[in-house]
Amino acid sequence: MRNMKSLRRKIDRADKRIVKLLNKRAGYADDIGKIKEKLGLEIYSPEREKQVIDNVCRENPGPLTDEAVRRVYERIIDESRRLERESAEERRVSMRPGEFWKSVTGGSLQISGVDLRQKKNLALLAASALAAFLLFLFVVFVTPYHEAQGKGVVVTIEHGASAEQVFSQLARDNLITNRILFKLAARLLSMDHEIKAGKYIFAGHFSDYDVLNLIASGKSNLFVTVTVPEGLTVKQIASIYHREVGVDSLRFVQEALGDSMATILNIPSKNLEGYLFPQTYDFYYGTPASEIIRRMADQFKSFFNDSLRSRAVETGYSVSQIMKIASIVEAEARVDSERPIIASVYYNRLRKGIPLEADPTIEYAMGEHTRIYYKDLRINSPYNTYERVGLPPTPICNPGEKSILAALYPDTTKYLFFVATGTGGHRFSDTYREHLRAVKAYRKAMMRE
Repeated sequence: MRNMKSLRRKIDRADKRIVKLLNKRAGYADDIGKIKEKLGLEIYSPEREKQVIDNVCRENPGPLTDEAVRRVYERIIDESRRLERESAEERRVSMRPGEFWKSVTGGSLQISGVDLRQKKNLALLAASALAAFLLFLFVVFVTPYHEAQGKGVVVTIEHGASAEQVFSQLARDNLITNRILFKLAARLLSMDHEIKAGKYIFAGHFSDYDVLNLIASGKSNLFVTVTVPEGLTVKQIASIYHREVGVDSLRFVQEALGDSMATILNIPSKNLEGYLFPQTYDFYYGTPASEIIRRMADQFKSFFNDSLRSRAVETGYSVSQIMKIASIVEAEARVDSERPIIASVYYNRLRKGIPLEADPTIEYAMGEHTRIYYKDLRINSPYNTYERVGLPPTPICNPGEKSILAALYPDTTKYLFFVATGTGGHRFSDTYREHLRAVKAYRKAMMRE
């Protein structure tokens, strides 16, 4: 507490010195202006103003950022320019013929009953007051007065929220010193209309300026961990990222299921269904859909390395075909040990030219996970593996590592059929007659439950 009081006193003394120096600076600038006016030169030089700001930034020892210093000096220069312009305009309007020489030679000149020197003093006083106020605002606004305990404070700015609503929200969460000062500073810095919707986290030490700069940048600093389970479709993955990262789910689906993204990422498919690798990812809240899609696809390519590609060649199937089989295995399997067996069933059917008759492909064709009726098996779709021989046009979900490996390394069996046991596993059969007995046993078990 003593340290804080001592620092406050030092700040007060520094403020007084700053005001004195600013008054001196304004006086010198006014003298230069007089000389330029006598010589008929332009009072203001953009090059000189830029040089002043560059000099200040070059001499800035910190901890203030150059951008912050530049903003303050720009405001001071703007105000000085306005006051000098008004003073020059008053002199031109109020001078009577024959009085110009007096003003040049230093004679005492009366304008509207007020000595010009007094007006200049008032102008300097006003400029000094403004500079002092700006410095006060700067110190209050930029000095890190706030400290968030623990993991920090998360703020969600909704789409359509006004600046006033956002300022009130920040004040309620004790993230800013004063709502009015914050609003004024935002207006002076022309950032009150730059506030972006999103989620932001404030942790450790931070100032009001840090808060404003972050919410105006629109670049969320909230790191979100997202787990994408195996077996989800692109649409289901889009819903997760909409909820967790705030992406536009429709845009996510359009980009992932469009052929251009698959071409750009060199994925051997008409779209990226099946190639968004299920895993746990870390993203900043508000990360664009394209960046998320690219990272998930890159993760798939990293997993499906040269060794696995060589294995795909050994099986006689392309990477695209392997992924289609893996997606069906992912949708069917509930027990890990059965994945290679289920894969063998579909390979056996492909070799014999028998329709795969995979229920998950019907669900994908219908666009929802639902109970399938016999009438649904006649749906007109290229994904209907009951009526069409061969693999569907694309994977039907995004399989995980175990299902992809099962498709690459299937068991060697003669199985052509399988049906659920009702306890999570499946019963496999070589012949249709055996399969019918297994189906009958499954129905009896369901009836008993």
